[in-house]
Amino acid sequence: MSCGCEVSDEEVAFLKFLFDTVLESGRTPTADECCSCFGKTQAEIARIIDDLERKDMILRKRGTKKIISVYPLSLVPTAHRIVLENGRELFAMCAADALGIPVMFNRNVRIVSECKLCKQEIIIDIRNGDIVSMSNPTTSICSPPCQVAPAAETTCPDVNFFCSTSHAQRWIQGNKGRIGNITRRSVKQAFPKMKECWKAYGKALGYS
Repeated sequence: MSCGCEVSDEEVAFLKFLFDTVLESGRTPTADECCSCFGKTQAEIARIIDDLERKDMILRKRGTKKIISVYPLSLVPTAHRIVLENGRELFAMCAADALGIPVMFNRNVRIVSECKLCKQEIIIDIRNGDIVSMSNPTTSICSPPCQVAPAAETTCPDVNFFCSTSHAQRWIQGNKGRIGNITRRSVKQAFPKMKECWKAYGKALGYS
């Protein structure tokens, strides 16, 4: 899903409600809560969710109605932990999403992740939309070409942090046959351009 995905005003309002609930409670709202908030029937709420899933904005657990991700937040644990100032912990779907979440939601956060190759812990502090510290100054991020939806299952698992350029290159060499053309950039190089996309997404939802 790109940050330019088109959604209706109704879908924007619904996404905002989902995000607000997750940010405050760490869970998605119940069907009854959605119906009460929007004055709609469960069938109407289900239609909105179906449309958002088709647009790759949310993902439900296969064979159930349980929402397990609301782009860019994962409702199941991933390697990319997001620690808010109040101590609440959330999860990003991938490394790029981890960098985008603080910009999108206009929050100060600490990203606690790891090098995909050696599993060394990587910590990145973002305040007021800027990176203020990184445990590894040479941290890189690798991204594969966009795959078919759902991105949470096909693309996000291969968008990760690496503690150094050499570790990123070793992982690329070992996976290019499986993935194809993989892009590597340092976090410092990638972040300024990423901010534009994520800030626009957050602004569309009323977070900035």
